[in-house]
Amino acid sequence: MKTDFLISKKEQFGKLASYGQSPWLDNISRCLIDSGELEQLVKNGIITGVTSNPSIFEKSINSGKCGYPELIKKLSSEKLDSFTIYDTITREDIKKAAKILFPVFERTGGNDGFVSIEVPPNIATNVETSVNEAQRIFSLINEKNVLIKIPATKEGLEIIQVLLSKGINVNVTLMFSLNHYIQVANAYIKGLKKALENGIDLKNIHSVASIFISRIDTMVDKQLDELIKNTVDSSKKEKITNLMGKAGVANSKIIFKKYNDIFDNFDNNTNEFALLKTKGANIQRLLWASTSTKNPSYHDLKYVEPLIGKNTINTLPDETILHIAEHGNLLPETASEDIEYSMHINEELSKIGIDLNKIGEKLQLDGVKSFEDSYEKLLKSIENI
Repeated sequence: MKTDFLISKKEQFGKLASYGQSPWLDNISRCLIDSGELEQLVKNGIITGVTSNPSIFEKSINSGKCGYPELIKKLSSEKLDSFTIYDTITREDIKKAAKILFPVFERTGGNDGFVSIEVPPNIATNVETSVNEAQRIFSLINEKNVLIKIPATKEGLEIIQVLLSKGINVNVTLMFSLNHYIQVANAYIKGLKKALENGIDLKNIHSVASIFISRIDTMVDKQLDELIKNTVDSSKKEKITNLMGKAGVANSKIIFKKYNDIFDNFDNNTNEFALLKTKGANIQRLLWASTSTKNPSYHDLKYVEPLIGKNTINTLPDETILHIAEHGNLLPETASEDIEYSMHINEELSKIGIDLNKIGEKLQLDGVKSFEDSYEKLLKSIENI
């Protein structure tokens, strides 16, 4: 990364902080950690958190850089299997990153400064195994500012509740739709209630809900393209064309409104979270994920500039961080704007047979499969080194 350049533009990221949004890095590698780059980015407020997933680790470890090949050979010589090697490397990287980010965690009273690590995707459908593995990872890393990533699948919703009830921090991942968000927010509240019953101090439990954005536009645009090709009427064709590239942001703004209804703009006498808040519960922060622009014809900050909101996070790949520094037009509370228009986009998509909740189910299945593939590819490559 162009660390010196980013530091020279750090006022851009200071703006995000003043608006209540945390910029997190959607990447991790031992190069970034050991070179001191991550520490510089954190100290200068460029990033305030880090996320990882099996695909990120697969790219980093298989890059042939950062000392990974040498470390793998050393661990292999100790007769460790590929999973144990993967587990050792990833936990070490996450622990180092967590230590670098811990000052942010302390300064913000536990509101920020987190690092995420995912439970192996090949066990994601097994509740008991996933819970045990999450507990093991969380315990071995032993840092307060670590989040265990769990996908928002049917089984994941149960896993989330159990982990929260045991006081384990959770990053709920692979969320794409309003339905996903409502289910996860409910699971978070249920988990906190169980934690309270278990005598756990709620102020020490942290969670984020990760909404993936750009993949929605990729899939919806593909369906819109097909409809345009098969539509003869020019006015209908124009109406469909005008929906291109609008589903992702509209969907996110609708979710942001629901998030505020659940965790902020509530009636203290009726809201489920209200009582938990009086007991010290933290809100489950909303996190925007998959925010790099996949379609080169779209603005490169399409999933950043319209989605700035209080108590939110945006996980940013390297290139998007550079784009923010170079030309980001950052304004406060843009995520709250154009809610009626976003609802209109949703309704228009529905009228032509595109259901964003159904799109979300397909994308979630694809996401789980993608992480499984990356994980298996990484284990095989470890075996071959």
